[in-house]
Amino acid sequence: MSFSELLMELTLLMAQVHDFLMRLNDGFELEFGDKDMHFIIMALLGMLLFFVVHFIFKRLAKWSVTAISFIYVFTVMTVLGFAIEIGQKISGTGEMDFADVVAGLYGVLLFFAVYTVYRLLVMLCGWGIRRVKERRLMQEREMAVGTGARRRRVVVAGQGEDKGEKQQEEH
Repeated sequence: MSFSELLMELTLLMAQVHDFLMRLNDGFELEFGDKDMHFIIMALLGMLLFFVVHFIFKRLAKWSVTAISFIYVFTVMTVLGFAIEIGQKISGTGEMDFADVVAGLYGVLLFFAVYTVYRLLVMLCGWGIRRVKERRLMQEREMAVGTGARRRRVVVAGQGEDKGEKQQEEH
């Protein structure tokens, strides 16, 4: 299923849920108007979504704040894409087209993918630089330990003084 088809399926699903809720309202002969239904359903859906999102984001925050930022931005851009298309329909400044929303979201995904690759390259370079520095530090420590071992051998050999220290002081 393509991204465009997924968005269309979600849109159709929401339309079916709306129709079901309106039939339920009419079936129980409730006196809820359209605004009342929007108030109730949006409140319930909003709280349900809050608890689900809160649960997921708490776990994602331990792993990556970038993931949370991406989800937020993608959500806002989806809403903005639909709002622009609705605005074009209402104002007559353009044609309301679902494919425009999909194209805009593909743009968001592509640029985020480029950003992600850039961040990975920067992280890999940083990792490589740290590895080189760690190896140099280990080599310096090994050389220092080797010099200290030579100093101890000279003292143990009965020379009576640490010639290794004298040599270092002279330099």
